[in-house]
Amino acid sequence: MKDGAEINKRSVRRRRVLYAHGFDPATAERYRRIMARSGAERVSAPPVLSQVAQMSDVSEGWRITADHGDGRVETVFEILRYEDIVRQWQGRPLIKKLWSGLTAWFGFIFKGGLKRVFSVAKGPGGLFFHPVMMLALFIGLGVFAGRMAGEGAEILGAPDWASQVGRAVGALVGLYMSVRFERAFFAHLMLALFDFLFKVAKEEFPAGRLEMRVELFAHRIAECVNSAKEKKVDEILIVGHSLGGLVAVRSLARAMEQDVNLTGGRAKISLLTLGSVSGYVSCHGGVGADRFGLDVARIASDEDLTWVDVSAPRDWFSFGLVDPLLLLKDPPVEARSPRVISAKFGKASPDPDDKRTRFRAMGLHMKYLAAPDKEGGFDFLSVVSGEQSLKDRFQGRRNSPRAKMLTP
Repeated sequence: MKDGAEINKRSVRRRRVLYAHGFDPATAERYRRIMARSGAERVSAPPVLSQVAQMSDVSEGWRITADHGDGRVETVFEILRYEDIVRQWQGRPLIKKLWSGLTAWFGFIFKGGLKRVFSVAKGPGGLFFHPVMMLALFIGLGVFAGRMAGEGAEILGAPDWASQVGRAVGALVGLYMSVRFERAFFAHLMLALFDFLFKVAKEEFPAGRLEMRVELFAHRIAECVNSAKEKKVDEILIVGHSLGGLVAVRSLARAMEQDVNLTGGRAKISLLTLGSVSGYVSCHGGVGADRFGLDVARIASDEDLTWVDVSAPRDWFSFGLVDPLLLLKDPPVEARSPRVISAKFGKASPDPDDKRTRFRAMGLHMKYLAAPDKEGGFDFLSVVSGEQSLKDRFQGRRNSPRAKMLTP
């Protein structure tokens, strides 16, 4: 007969994962490929993944079957889809995107948001300057190219009008090339992300569209929880990566608001946030930021809910090892901080299906989903396909020694 400790270690046979993706217009198939690659890199038998299928009106996903010697774990992995909102936001005309992004960027500085960021985390504060520095650099190169073209025409003895045309053409060519080269450094993407986050903080467009999707996600979470007993599901795991950290918190909190008994049922309900960028919203302030603070407080105050926040100081997109409650304007007095764990990244490894990950900061930001390349590193696939619930896996584990916590 197995003792209590052994049973505790093997508490899950069926699990449902609801995953909120980041600021990425990719399809569910791409995330399945990342997971399949992670499984293929393991010495032991990798989990078996089914093909992507429609799971609900707002989600697609696949099934994961993992054999663990004396038992099998079945996981239904759902992607909560809002990539259409992200795609539309990223696909705006360049001039509109730059104007809106730069306005939001400077506004964040003047309102004191950047000062708050630097007070808790230097990495995201430094990365905040990257898009504007890259834009300034490449636009400067474009103007310089135009000037050199004009001076070259004068040296060759061309008439004044030809020199002026040379300057204009050179500047246009230089600016065009600057845009082309700039995309390799993702300044536009990062500026669009900051703009999106700050609009959410102020509850301006596209916050309304995202809010409607959050309502649908909350309904889907409630559906999965309410059907857990019938389907013998042992764990409901809500996961949010990057921007998805904010979406996951909002969606779960909304579901809890609609059903105060949501977390007290048969299935263990857990929240896992990976490299969340929601700290920018908290530091910005505004109506949306205040609403998000209430959502964080609701989740952190629920004794039946397990929340683990995984990040890394080397991931400058996220607020590495910073307690999400520490970033709130008015932290709740009685709330329990989530368990703050280091991902312990090794080297940045580009995803062959995503050229953006060649940029080191982006490559590190996506490593939460990949197989660990360092002893003790965070293993996402094991979390979603293993025999332990999130609560049991991290029970008794202390916060990272480098973590900045609101409470000890």
